[in-house]
This record gives sequence, C-alpha cells and structure tokens, in this order.
Amino acid sequence: MAKYGSATVAVSLSEVSQGTARIITPYVQTISGVAVEAITQQTNPFGTSSEAHSPTGVTKTPDIVLSGFYDDTDSVGSWTVMKPNATDYAVGSTGRSLIITAVTGNTFTIIVHIVKMEVIMKNGSLVEYACTLRQAGAGAWSA
Repeated sequence: MAKYGSATVAVSLSEVSQGTARIITPYVQTISGVAVEAITQQTNPFGTSSEAHSPTGVTKTPDIVLSGFYDDTDSVGSWTVMKPNATDYAVGSTGRSLIITAVTGNTFTIIVHIVKMEVIMKNGSLVEYACTLRQAGAGAWSA
C-alpha cells in the first residue's frame, strides 16, 4: 500500500470569481478535511427501534478550514488571496475556485465562498490565520 506525505499536497484558490487560481500551498499549514457527504433522510416508521436512512440524491461538502501563517505578500500571500471580498458576500456571487491536490493525480475541485477569515495573534508567536470556506457549488474528486 502506498503512503503519501504533506509534500504531495498543493492548494490553489482564486482571489475573485472566474479569476486566476493562485498557488497558496506555501501559506497553508493545515487543511481541516475534504469530503463529499451524501445527504440522507430518516425513513424508519413508527414502531421501529433503530433509525433507517435513504439517500436523497443530494451531496454536500462540509466547510473546509485552511490555516497557517499570515502573509500579506502581493498577489500570493495568505491575506492577499483569502481576504473576503465581494466574490464572497455579494448577492449573486458565483464564488471562487478551490483546487486541492492531495496526492499526485487526485485533485478535489470546488467553487466556494469565504465565510470567515480569522487573524490569530498570540503573545510570543507568529501571526496566524484560519479561513473557513463554504461550498457554492458541488465538489468533486478527479483522478
């Protein structure tokens, strides 16, 4: 069985809708997890002692949190790329492209909105960030 380390991971995010995806890998230390979850509906009738569920045909991607060190380098730094803008909150916004390559050839692509960009300051430490991304469109893995 093959195993992979963090050196195989690559992360790109566009600054604006339909914009160029910027490589932000050097600014990301942690990715909360990437998943596609099937939505189900509870279907057990009265009189049963355990739950039963049936798929609804709908999927979702739970919020994805990227975190790392704050950097305001022009065009590529974590703050520059992930600072919320109209792409994230304007009515009718189509979102940003997020592309995560987990292992060579296995890429997750999704359109997202930044719903929270938190700057974290601790005494005696480097300034960090945590950025919460929420799906605007369906996420999918490609091999």
